[in-house]
Parts: sequence; structure tokens; C-alpha cells
Amino acid sequence: MRLPSSIIAFAILIFTPLFAQANERTVVHFKSFDAAETEIRGELFRPSGDRPHPAIVMMHGCSGLYTKSGKIKTNSAVWVKRFVDWGYVVLAVDGFTPRGFRTMCSKRKRPLHALDDRPFDAYGGLAWLKQQSFVKKDQIVLVGWSNGAMAALSGARESKVAYFGEGHRFKAIAAFYPGCITLRRRVNKRFKPYAPVLVFVGLADNWTWPKPCMRMIKQAAKDGLPAQYVAYKDAYHAFDHPSLPVRTRVSRNAKWKKKERRVTIGSNPAARDAAIQTLRYWLKKRIAE
Repeated sequence: MRLPSSIIAFAILIFTPLFAQANERTVVHFKSFDAAETEIRGELFRPSGDRPHPAIVMMHGCSGLYTKSGKIKTNSAVWVKRFVDWGYVVLAVDGFTPRGFRTMCSKRKRPLHALDDRPFDAYGGLAWLKQQSFVKKDQIVLVGWSNGAMAALSGARESKVAYFGEGHRFKAIAAFYPGCITLRRRVNKRFKPYAPVLVFVGLADNWTWPKPCMRMIKQAAKDGLPAQYVAYKDAYHAFDHPSLPVRTRVSRNAKWKKKERRVTIGSNPAARDAAIQTLRYWLKKRIAE
């Protein structure tokens, strides 16, 4: 099924000019649900007002949350502002720098596995948010991009929810251009999410191939599960970026057959705008349920 394409815990208060409105940006720390109970860094943003709001946990891609200078990367920053403007508390999870690295796209041997490691960080963020008086505890959504989208889908499996403890479930899960080959193989082509799932893919994406995700989500919907995808023509990886020129880059992964390959990334304004509107509508509907 497809949607129409048209349609703190150690807090330090910081203000940034990116957010012109009086939205609070706070650095927080919380424990991952991994075996080591790793202390994870998060960037917290809140809409104005004291009443409780629904919340979004953001999981970045393999390039990490920050630039070399320590600023939040452009696409993540723009999505944060967008979500806050829509009325959501946002927790952008940074599981990389607490573990001693900033990015891992070019590492042949990646220090974290998207399916097996990163979901524990997302659920640590969920548990932390549920303790906050300014959050509607039953209205917390998980949104991921690329490697973070893979983590989001992996953590959405009904069969894995026991790993994260009783009562720790997201209201819904959205994923931008995840890689689904390994996940689809692991679930024997039968992906069974415990909550509504919406996946965005670009049909021109040669980094995280879209068809495995489309097939997996299509089968889940056929099985009667709340899973949907939207596919955009001529859209590359990172199509939702506000200002990324189309270009190629090298990505490495020891698990790939060729270990290294050149991939294309870049913005697609039409696909980006459609995805923004689709996600906003979908989130509003899910929160209202």
C-alpha cells in the first residue's frame, strides 16, 4: 500500500541561531539499552510552551550527527526545526561520539551494526523521554535516515520488542532510504512491525537499493500489517536534503562483496517536498489514533 506522494540527566542549555524561534536546545545524556549501558549523547529540542507534546526520536545515518566543527549536520538540523515547528519535542540521538568516532560511512569495518546495535540507543532515548513531564508518553515516534532508518526498522520488529523491556514501544516508525537486504533476509521476507511503519525510498538510489525495502513492506502490507512505502522517481540517496548537489562519493563496508563502491547522493526538491508533506500528514494521523 502506498500513500499519495502529494499529499535530561546531565543537561546543558545551549542556544543556536539556526532556530530563530525560542526553541530550547539542550544536550542530554541517557543510557543505551545495550549490554554495556553505554551513556549516549542526545540533542533535545522543545517547542514553546509548558504543556506536554508528542515527541520524535531521530536516528542519523552512517555519516553521523555532527560536522567536523561540531555543528549538527544540515539535513538533521532542518528536520529538527521542521519537527519542532510542527509541535514535536525532538531527541536527536548521537551514538557515535560517545563511542569515540564521528562517522563510519567510509570505515571498512564499521564499529556499530545498524540492525544489531543501534536500536538499543533508540530505545534508550525512548525510555528517557517517557520520564519527562513535557512529553506525551504514549505519543513518541521513531524516525531514521539511511543507517539510522535500518536501525529503526530493525527495532520495530514484534519479535525483538522483548529485548527493549516491557512497555517500551514507539507509537510509529518512519524510515528514509534504509537498506533492507539483510533485514529482509533475516525475517525470511516476512517483516512484522508492532506499530505503523512508513518507508521513503528513492528509485534512483544506488547506495541503499530501494527494491528490497519495497518488496519487504509490500509483503508486510499484504500480510495485513500497518506498513506502507512511498517511492520517488529520479530520487537519489539523501533526496530530502535541502541543498545537496548531486554527486558521487565512496562508501565502504566490509560486509559488501566488493567492500567499496561509488554511490550517488543529492537533493531532489520535488521528492523532498512531497516527502515532507506526506510525513507531516502521516504523523498527525498516527498521533491522533
